[in-house]
Order: sequence, then structure tokens, then C-alpha cells
Amino acid sequence: MYTSSIFFLVLLLCCTSLVFSSRYDENTLLEIKQQLGYPYGLGWWVKGFDYCNESANVAPEYSQITCTSTGRVESLVLHDLNGRAVARYPPFPDGICGLTYLVALDVYEINVFGSIPSCITKLSHLVRLGITKTYLSGPVPGFSGQTKPTNLTNIDLSGNQLSGTIPPSLFTLPKLDTLNLASNNLTGTIPPGILHTKNPALLLTNNSLSGELPKSYGSVEFSRIDVGGNQLGGDASFLFGKQKAQYIVLANNNFEFDLSYIEFSDNIYGVDLSHNKIYGKVPDSFATAQNLWYPNLSFNRLCGELPKGGNMWRFGPAVFANNSCLCGPPLPPCSNWAPAPAPES
Repeated sequence: MYTSSIFFLVLLLCCTSLVFSSRYDENTLLEIKQQLGYPYGLGWWVKGFDYCNESANVAPEYSQITCTSTGRVESLVLHDLNGRAVARYPPFPDGICGLTYLVALDVYEINVFGSIPSCITKLSHLVRLGITKTYLSGPVPGFSGQTKPTNLTNIDLSGNQLSGTIPPSLFTLPKLDTLNLASNNLTGTIPPGILHTKNPALLLTNNSLSGELPKSYGSVEFSRIDVGGNQLGGDASFLFGKQKAQYIVLANNNFEFDLSYIEFSDNIYGVDLSHNKIYGKVPDSFATAQNLWYPNLSFNRLCGELPKGGNMWRFGPAVFANNSCLCGPPLPPCSNWAPAPAPES
């Protein structure tokens, strides 16, 4: 009888502890709901609701919550909270900073204005930070100090209206693997720091960045580097070669270098160099790169006969269109091409 009583007492204490812990972040979640103006998509966030029960996430198209074994919120997804009826445009809820055990935050396609609160950078457990397709403006938050999330691997702040320069402190995050700042209003040069993982991804397309790419990027084995749609220039040939980037997008810039001596290695599968000032001829390695399926060399200043054989059968004329004087399959034969006559003196 005594043993049985002890068992039920322990069981009761355990259950009480779990119930209590599962309510630990309740007030913070309700504060976030209030700051967002009580949107339709968070209608199920009410006092006493079991936030940590995955089956209780009754509106997963708007919000999702997962918890640790002790009932602390570790993952939060917020999406299109007002549905099609946009009622108001609140600032980004800084109440999220009260979720101190947060590992993953994904906020996308919601109508919030203002800037990203700096306290987000103090969530020391963060591994993924995603705030995309909102009306947020202001600077990209910097990560510095002893409380910065040293396990952060993925930052996606694309599709906002962020402005200013890229903070160099982003490159001090030791495990950062993917940095996506595409489709914002960023200006200035790209900082010389590098991402420290083996095959990082850097996506900065569709901003107003200027200057040249840092030469230090030549030592990085990027899984993808996309800086298209900016105002960058100079030489970017150091991105190419064995054990270098696997997917390179430099399109719609002012890059100017000789393609003749570029090595298209077997590890590269995509490259978009269109709408630049790249000159020279297309090297033989372009035809022999075994995994290259998605190239675009159009709208440059390339000239000469295209390489023959190899994998050239994969590529149509659009890949090479609007260059200075390229010829040979899949373009018209070189015998059909003649240089323009010299002007009369």
C-alpha cells in the first residue's frame, strides 16, 4: 500500500510538472498574438490551450508550434496570418524574443512593417532564422556579443525591404551554412568575410550591391553563390576551378574577365553569366564538364568558335545568344560569319 502510494505521488508530480512546463511560454505566445493585432490565423491561441500538442495545431497553414520535452517552445512558424483579409499592418512582434528556447523561427508572407528587432540576435539557441516576404525595412541585424546564437546555420531574410549594408558580423557565426539576403534594397560592398562550413550557400541576388567580389571567396567551395541582379563588377574568375563552386549566378551585373582560361570542372552543374561584359572564347572545359546542365552565357562579349563534342548536345542556341561573334553548333557555322568591314578612312 505504501509503495503504491509513493508511485501515484511520483506520477502526480511528474504530470503536474509537465502541465506546468507546457504553460511556461503561454503568456509570451499570447503577447505575440496581441502585438500582431489578434489575427485570424492565431485564433486558436487562447488561454489554457495545449500549445505543445502537435495534434492541437488546428491551423497549420497559419501557425505551427513544436516544443521541447520540457514544454518550452523550440519551433515557431507564422504564415499569412490574416488569410486574404488583411485587416492591419502591425510591427514585427518583439515578443518573439521572449521565447528563449527557440531553435527555429520561420515568419513568411505576413504583413508586418517596421524593422527586425535586434533582440532576435540574442536568441542563443537559434539554428534557423527565416523572416521572408514581409514589408520589413531597416538594416540587416548584426550578430555580436556573447549571447549570439553560435549554432545558427541558416539565415533567410529574403524578399523584404531591408536596406543598408551587409553587417560583417554575419561572417563571425561559426556554423552559418546558408545566408540568403536576396531581393532586398541592400547597398555597399560585400564584406570580405567568408562562411566557414564546407559547402556554404550565399544568395544576394536582386539588391543594389556594388564593388567587386572579395578575393577570399576563391577559397570557398560554395554549393551555390548567387549575386545576380546587382551592380557588381571586376573579375570573378577565381570562383571557377576544381573543388570550387557548384552553382554560380553572376547575371545582370558588370563583371568583366576573360572566359578563355576558365576551368569548368566536373563539380559545377549550373552557371549563369548572362548580361555582363565577359569576353574571350568559350573554353573546351565547358563541353567536357560532366555535370553541367544549366548554363547561360548570353549577352556578353564572347567570340570565336564554340567547342565541339563532349556535352555540347545538351545546350541550345539561347545559351550563347547575343554575344560579339560566337559561331559553330548550335549557332550558325563559322563560315557564315564575317567580321564587320573596317570603316573607310
